[in-house]
Amino acid sequence: MKNKNLWLYGIIAFTFIFIASSVIFRIFDVEILPSQFFGALIGVVITAIITVFLLNGQTSAEETKERNVKVFEEKSARFNNFINKLWEIWDDRVVELEELNELIKLVSRDIVLYTKPETVDKILSNLIIIAEQAKPDKTSKKDAEVTKLIQQCIFDIINELAKEIDLGGEIKPEIRSKLNQLEEKVVPFLIQKDFKKNYIQQFKDTIENSEEEIDFSNIEYKNKFLWCQVKDSNVFFRVGPLEREKNHGAMIGAYVEFWRNRNYQKFRDAARGWRKDYLRGMRNHLGAKDIINFSDYEVVEKMYYQLNNDGEETQNELAKKVINLYKTWKIDGKNIEEIIEECNPKK
Repeated sequence: MKNKNLWLYGIIAFTFIFIASSVIFRIFDVEILPSQFFGALIGVVITAIITVFLLNGQTSAEETKERNVKVFEEKSARFNNFINKLWEIWDDRVVELEELNELIKLVSRDIVLYTKPETVDKILSNLIIIAEQAKPDKTSKKDAEVTKLIQQCIFDIINELAKEIDLGGEIKPEIRSKLNQLEEKVVPFLIQKDFKKNYIQQFKDTIENSEEEIDFSNIEYKNKFLWCQVKDSNVFFRVGPLEREKNHGAMIGAYVEFWRNRNYQKFRDAARGWRKDYLRGMRNHLGAKDIINFSDYEVVEKMYYQLNNDGEETQNELAKKVINLYKTWKIDGKNIEEIIEECNPKK
């Protein structure tokens, strides 16, 4: 404002001087040369004034443009951060109240200041719908209809933010349909992978926390079987296969690779075939429903949410079967620990 006032006063003063000089030249009949000189000087001043006006206008336009670019960049960064948080929360297809509270904070801090009121209203409306379906924690069971409803709200929020910064993109119904089709192919694999990890950990925890004296020196999952090494020996409780055709059963057996462990020959179950590396009497066949099948997605999905719902303290039923066999199985009146000691006498 001060600069504008100075320019206004300058223009008035210059106009007054110009008029006064014209009158003086006319009254006193000033010679042509001084008047021409003075006229040229006035022309220079006028040119300077116009140039300054143009430069000021250009500088102001550039400052406005630069400010708008910075605001757009900051706005885009905050919108992207909010969208990334949405997808992060939605990764497990369950929204808990604590996560929803994080979204509300982001809206208040990052979205409201940079977004049109009508857009904020639509975003909050969708968050209210999500809040009505949100769960207290991650142990809550999954509901297919709720999942679709929340996903719809998330897509709508992303669309509103995209319109706000004029990206031109939109998650249209046909795109949503294809995204759902892709999810149906990918999500089962992710659930299977996560369930397998949690189930095996629960199996280990049940055995390690058992009140029974079970001496498993190592437990690992490989080649579709659980391998429980007994007393740092070459004897394993072999459980599986845990990935198999539907309706196919599995088994638990005391397993020794006889090719390199001839000292167990006395207790060998068979000389050839699939039984050749098992100890006698330890082939406990289980039906398809008695032992988990990681390849059966429908069962895995149901057990996945049940496992989360029951919590970490729940004992693994398969581990309990293994513990029971460890304690009760005998050959010629000898249990597994006595057999290992007999076949590996201390020197």
